[in-house]
Amino acid sequence: MSERSAGRVLVAATLSASLSMLPVHLLGASAVLVREDLHFDQAQLGLGVAAFFMAFGLVAWFAGHVSQTRGPRVALLVATTLTCVSLLGIATVVADWTAMLGFLMVAGVGNAFAQTGSNLALSTGVGVRRQGLAFGLKQSAIPASSLLAGAAVPLVGLTLGWRWSFVAALVLVPVLYALLARRFAGGPSQHRDAAAPATDWPMLLAIAVAYGGAAGSSATLGAFLVESAVAAGVGIGSAGVLLAIGSVVSIASRLAVGWFVDRRGRADFTIVAVMLLLGAAGYLALASGTLAFFAVGTAIAFGAGWGWNGVFNHAVVTMNKRNPGTATGFAMMGMATGGMLWPMAFGLLVTGASFRAAWIATAVLSAASAVVLVICVRRMRRRARTDPGAVAPSVGTLPPLPPA
Repeated sequence: MSERSAGRVLVAATLSASLSMLPVHLLGASAVLVREDLHFDQAQLGLGVAAFFMAFGLVAWFAGHVSQTRGPRVALLVATTLTCVSLLGIATVVADWTAMLGFLMVAGVGNAFAQTGSNLALSTGVGVRRQGLAFGLKQSAIPASSLLAGAAVPLVGLTLGWRWSFVAALVLVPVLYALLARRFAGGPSQHRDAAAPATDWPMLLAIAVAYGGAAGSSATLGAFLVESAVAAGVGIGSAGVLLAIGSVVSIASRLAVGWFVDRRGRADFTIVAVMLLLGAAGYLALASGTLAFFAVGTAIAFGAGWGWNGVFNHAVVTMNKRNPGTATGFAMMGMATGGMLWPMAFGLLVTGASFRAAWIATAVLSAASAVVLVICVRRMRRRARTDPGAVAPSVGTLPPLPPA
């Protein structure tokens, strides 16, 4: 694939990942304003985020299969269309909380196609020595979506109304359709490596469980940071800015980690485990209730607790070259389950106890996910010593650099 084609694939994958997350991120950032019209509490906000991820989880494996068999371009076209329907529906039709839940579920289905399609597009359309940075850039689109949502609060929500924030997001739709108008190089049959080792499904299941805990803890940031900051005494406009700043930190973190992976030559889950432990420290700082600690905790939680996604997806694709699209969809079922259950539990904890208790519990969840990944890495390395050909790809090792 030419550099130009690879660039188009990268831009399309990144924009699709960002656009598909905007409905739920805009809701989280604008929740204080939306509540005035739809009258819901923190528990219902958690339910809304849960509905998004529930729909994601229900179709993730199917979306991965479609990406694998029909090609990533088809998946990204489906994702763009469904996200457009969701944004337009929320902006113009929603008049009660039930309707909001319905359109959030449409967005969740779109996100499943966006994530699996973009992961497969990068694994086949970008050179292997640049995939770490490519996955980091693509996953940076998710906090970029949160950044846009946070910036929309003072710029659009407080001036024109919250519905106009969803209208403004539609500007990305024609850009994506233009990028997807031409076919990606290579057909569906080229999106797998039949000579690669068979997928280790039990190991992938354990990784999916860790993915669920990690994603559940980080999902609370986009949905509840603004609400939590306001409860801690921050003005709503400043809270939106804080969300935007945290998103910038997360973007920088994902890009830096992706660059590091390319230089290191290994997409290893150990990196993810370390970041999740640091993220747990950030969540504890958010639980302090002190404004200074809250600001520091935001930077740590976004940078480490939400900055691991690129290397995680890169490692999943690398360890499953025989069926990268289907394996990605399977792992994302775990991610979706965590993203569905934990925000809902977080909202219930806030309603029944406090934000402090909810953030402490989130820190525990993040640390537990790190422990599961460490156990997985140790098992893969033990197997690599006895049967290198069967499990070496599971560690995420990349081909060596060509001689100068």
